[in-house]
Amino acid sequence: MAERVPIREGTFREGPDGGALLANKCKACGQIFFPKAKLCLACLHEELEEVPLSKKGTLYSYTIAHMPSSFFPPPHAMGYVDLPESVRVFAPLKIIEDKPFDVGMEMELVIEKLGEVDEKEIIGYVFKPV
Repeated sequence: MAERVPIREGTFREGPDGGALLANKCKACGQIFFPKAKLCLACLHEELEEVPLSKKGTLYSYTIAHMPSSFFPPPHAMGYVDLPESVRVFAPLKIIEDKPFDVGMEMELVIEKLGEVDEKEIIGYVFKPV
């Protein structure tokens, strides 16, 4: 089995529960940031704690591209998903034939293989329709 390597370290965790996106939360004002920030962009406080984000959200907007990219053969979808923590995440979207995208639909996080580089599996987060 190939070694699994995250596309961006510290952005998510993989586990038996399927995984979660990792954000950070300001200890002073409670603002949540994804991807993580080095300091609070709202109040400039420097103490932030890591928090997992919800696995389900609502599709805010999307587009379907027909040009190939590094890990996504055409057609592939990208979009924004609003999470309950008031965070809007830009992410790849998994196209499922019998579930067309519709703004406002419920989406769910999955951690999966995006591709391979130097015999290593590159894994990342994707949202799919529920």
